[in-house]
Amino acid sequence: MVSRKQLVRIIESSIDNLIITFRKNPFFFYTENDLHCHLFAEIFGKLPLEEWKCDTRDKETSILLHKEYPTKARYVAKTLEEVASGGGRGHFDLCIWNPDETKRRLFRVAGSTDFESEQHTFIAIEFDMVEGNETFEQAMHHFKWDLLKLRTPKNEVEHGYQLVFVRDWLHKSNFMTEARSEASKAQNTSVLYIEKNNDSVRVSTLSIKPFLKYEPMFK
Repeated sequence: MVSRKQLVRIIESSIDNLIITFRKNPFFFYTENDLHCHLFAEIFGKLPLEEWKCDTRDKETSILLHKEYPTKARYVAKTLEEVASGGGRGHFDLCIWNPDETKRRLFRVAGSTDFESEQHTFIAIEFDMVEGNETFEQAMHHFKWDLLKLRTPKNEVEHGYQLVFVRDWLHKSNFMTEARSEASKAQNTSVLYIEKNNDSVRVSTLSIKPFLKYEPMFK
């Protein structure tokens, strides 16, 4: 089976290819979900199917790559709070299970709160697409919500990636400053800011954790 190091390399090269595509053609993507699907296909195509397959403790055959896989922590999303009971589980836009753990963990826990027995999402990716009439408050709430899921220790994410795509948006200056402050709270996460503005596209990191060749927006 594919190794964890190989999966990190696949994820990062696939994200880089997505960024290259966006830089060349920022309107290939109509919605944020288009970005999800494009990256899923890019990642999945890096390996033959047999390399993606895995078996779980409850005797299910699955694959390592998943969309909308649930968090182990519960939250009140409106107030951005992790809670011990009540609330609801979040979901990662994309995730990769730990190939070393699949046989020791369950595909799904039914009727239980023992979510720690479910698969280890050691890589998780969140997307933001910000444009048009979206307010600063809406965009920042989405950003904080995604970052909270990635950095919550209970969710076990070892390699988090938050990809913020911006197209001709009025509130970007205020957003960048506050987003950088929030990104500093997630030591496990690379936060990339990809902005289409008029005829140019720039790519920077907002996080302490670097990502490939992309430079920090603030030094």
